[in-house]
Amino acid sequence: MQSQPNVRPYASVWRRITAYLIDYAILFAVLVPLQGLIAFVSNGFPYNLLKTGLQIELWVLLSVSLPVWLYFALSEQSSRKATLGKRIFRLQVTRMSGDRLGFGRAILRTVIKLLPWELTHITLLLPVPLWWDATPEFRFGIIVVYVLIGIYLVTMFLNRRRQSIHDLLVKTVVVETGKS
Repeated sequence: MQSQPNVRPYASVWRRITAYLIDYAILFAVLVPLQGLIAFVSNGFPYNLLKTGLQIELWVLLSVSLPVWLYFALSEQSSRKATLGKRIFRLQVTRMSGDRLGFGRAILRTVIKLLPWELTHITLLLPVPLWWDATPEFRFGIIVVYVLIGIYLVTMFLNRRRQSIHDLLVKTVVVETGKS
């Protein structure tokens, strides 16, 4: 049996952005102290072993990006269909039909959504971390990041469902729910 189309209102761009910023603050508040605790408890490990930009990028990928991807994907494919930030604003991520996302769709949505974030890491860390350069040069990847962020934001304002690129590509919408 096919689900009924979603009749709830689409989330405003501003509520979506604010929910995302809250999620970002939560993740920052958890991951930064955790990184510090790891370094403190392990007497600097693994930081004292990270000697190349690629090693640092792989560490960031495993210890920051992966937990962030899992936070978004697991939260948005859960029965609540929302991260903590979205729950505060009574928002949910659903398929176009209103059904819950599967894990594959949720992780793909997350990877596309956080692509500018990942490109920032790559741009700042490869081939060598920007702060290791004696005379740091401009890195073109930063322009790509800002162009992508602009496209993601403008796209939400230009369609009636307020979908961003990641929503359009994986066929999801963010809707308001009447309950907290």
